[in-house]
Amino acid sequence: MGLLKSLWQGFVGGADFTQLVTERFILEDKLLKITMPVSNIATVEPPKEVNYPYRSNYWFSHKQETHTHETYVHIYTELWMYLPIIGIQPCSEYGMLSSVFRIKKPPDGINALDNQALGSWLNQEYDEYYNHPEVGDKMQGRNTYLRAKMSKHTTLSDEVMAEQLEACISGSGYPSIPDARTVRINGTEWVFYQLVNPRSRSRTDMYCLGLDEGHYLVVRFSHRVDRSDKHKKWRKAANQTQQRVMEMVSLTDYVADEPQSRLSNDTSSALQTSSRQETA
Repeated sequence: MGLLKSLWQGFVGGADFTQLVTERFILEDKLLKITMPVSNIATVEPPKEVNYPYRSNYWFSHKQETHTHETYVHIYTELWMYLPIIGIQPCSEYGMLSSVFRIKKPPDGINALDNQALGSWLNQEYDEYYNHPEVGDKMQGRNTYLRAKMSKHTTLSDEVMAEQLEACISGSGYPSIPDARTVRINGTEWVFYQLVNPRSRSRTDMYCLGLDEGHYLVVRFSHRVDRSDKHKKWRKAANQTQQRVMEMVSLTDYVADEPQSRLSNDTSSALQTSSRQETA
């Protein structure tokens, strides 16, 4: 039956919704419950944290990490690989879907509970970082660097220069992304935005939800395409996995006397899994 299903869908691997894991995390006065398929990738599992007192500036500053334009506190990660039915070469993976949960802070003056304000800031954060006038570490000012590099080609006409610059930023920089928008999932309104590049089939989808005025939860799905000629085989399945995972995310008021045993691993299979460090 498994082989027939693989032949029909065109790949093996991916998310198996018959094997689910449920994790619970205390986010101050909220309880975050995450239910999703277990990973099909063997990884080393670090100890899992349950309590996230994110309103403590000291705690947040010591837990936060930065990758390109985003500074955040990592909560949980799950990964699923999509593979050919018959793997001939060692690196023949079609691609990977990852689901990562984080806590982030907006800047002063941006209310994370205001979806319109938060959505505008998410686009602004991206644009200001990669178009920053000063070129720095972690890709800060990357587009500024590319513009300065292209400006040395003084023999090009303005029209050709504009075309070449657009192609250069699309290929080696960070082109503009679509405006953030609000999506409703199970009655909850999330701010949704995408990191996409017209020259790449890979993409990142993000769902953001205000925890309080100064913090918000991020659910980040990265669709990494390793073989562009095979992306159609698993793209639909990955999109469906993303939607189903989001439908099973629960953020409710935390009841302090809830038994701690329920805040550890709560699986629907005999397989054990826990949070994993995010892969870049």
